[in-house]
Amino acid sequence: MIQLKKNVAIIDLGSNSVRTMIIKIFHNGSYVMVDQFRFMVRLSQGMGDDHILQLEPMKQTIKAIRTFRWLLERFNVQKDDIHCVATAAVRRAKNQSYFLKLLKQQTGLDFDAITGMEEAYYTYLGVVNTIDIRDFIMIDIGGASTEIALVRDRKLKETAGFDFGAVTLSETFLGTDHISSKNIEKTRSMIINAFHQYPWINEGQNMPLVGVGGSIRTIAKINKNLVDFPFERMHNYRLNKEEINSIYQEILSVDLKKRKQINGIGKTRADIIAGGTFPVQCLLEYLQINQLIVSGNGLREGLFYYYYAHEFGIKDYMVEDVLVHSIENLLKLYDMNISHCYHVRYLVLQLFDFTHSLHQWGEWERKILSVASMLHDIGTYVDYYNHQQHGFYLIMNSRINGLTNKELLYCAFLVGMHRVYSLKENWKKYKSLLDRIDYKKIKKMSLLLRIAEHLDRSEYGKVRAMESELDDKAVHINIFSNSNLELEISSSLIFREEFQKLMKRNLIISQKYRIPTDIN
Repeated sequence: MIQLKKNVAIIDLGSNSVRTMIIKIFHNGSYVMVDQFRFMVRLSQGMGDDHILQLEPMKQTIKAIRTFRWLLERFNVQKDDIHCVATAAVRRAKNQSYFLKLLKQQTGLDFDAITGMEEAYYTYLGVVNTIDIRDFIMIDIGGASTEIALVRDRKLKETAGFDFGAVTLSETFLGTDHISSKNIEKTRSMIINAFHQYPWINEGQNMPLVGVGGSIRTIAKINKNLVDFPFERMHNYRLNKEEINSIYQEILSVDLKKRKQINGIGKTRADIIAGGTFPVQCLLEYLQINQLIVSGNGLREGLFYYYYAHEFGIKDYMVEDVLVHSIENLLKLYDMNISHCYHVRYLVLQLFDFTHSLHQWGEWERKILSVASMLHDIGTYVDYYNHQQHGFYLIMNSRINGLTNKELLYCAFLVGMHRVYSLKENWKKYKSLLDRIDYKKIKKMSLLLRIAEHLDRSEYGKVRAMESELDDKAVHINIFSNSNLELEISSSLIFREEFQKLMKRNLIISQKYRIPTDIN
């Protein structure tokens, strides 16, 4: 049983909402989010050009944070492990000092009113540690501000902050009910002129756009409902330019009452979603970008990685490989036999390479097999019996950072089929991501995974090396070990008939006792 090191909480006081997340960190370095809370407080409402926080939003905010404090006590989060930041509304407020003192008196918590550059940096950490992408432009749309950043080779190069967001654009420029064409053009012109102030933004031409914030997630939710998307999670969800333009036009063309009826827009966001879509749509047009990648992670997750990196000595507050870090975190959380997982990975990739002329798959499929082989046994955390089915659901409901949603679905099916030819789950439920050709490929890939797992049936890594020969009738695999491999060979050959059916070759496995020096 892994031992708990501490519970950590991050509280993010934004212009529109206040949110907290609680993460358990264990002594082996693994971590998991155990809860999160949100209240819509509209702290920036009514600030106007005077930038004065109003009494009623301040009261609502303090009430929400007092509730958070009580909940954190229930989770036994120590005060030193509660990290609190405030963003645009508090940052710009002339009565900032008064409000923060009042907040401290009423809740006992110290909030840091971070700068726009700090906000962009922490948001960048939340993205770059959880999406496997090297070069991109990032936009974070809050209630009262918008941040844009340029990232090259995973390094933050430039940042810019703008004094407009979902709430302020809706209140000051667009209106919250009927939106006139005059106000649309006025708003568009203002935003484009703001972009002109930062020439480096043009370096983002044709780069992927990573979007952060509630408005971005709402755009994704609308699209998700239109395409019957099978996942609840929004992280790494991808939309093309045409899909975003369609949603943008629909939002602007209807009044508030009809906007509330659009599937995917929450009632608390309907009056500000028009303002929330404007910056992203303008940036897409400005830079001729064709893809929006939705990040469910941002400021709070970035703050967590900042403190986590301090705790475990991670250089530059950035994990070296997003996917590997995420997989190893899951293996530790589910108390897996990690050496067995890595050995099955070695075996399945050898089989993949040996049979390449038969399947002719590329690096994408190799990556998926690699991930699935590492995670194939996580279902045993629930129960050994039917653990392939448990594994399917665990994968489907885990955040494996570094995978697209289609890649995650492939992995879930491979894990679910690593002991059986077919899964009870019908692939047609996921037709927005899978088709019949995909499912046929999954069957072949899962066969290689089943053979690889049985080649390490004892889980002692007895197969030290492999080599193969391929002819018109059979795939001949020689496995090398100083130990007896009768169990591994006999259990692997139960798939001989299936191999013949899917690969059109006989499968012959033989043991050799002398390990050649030229085999890795």
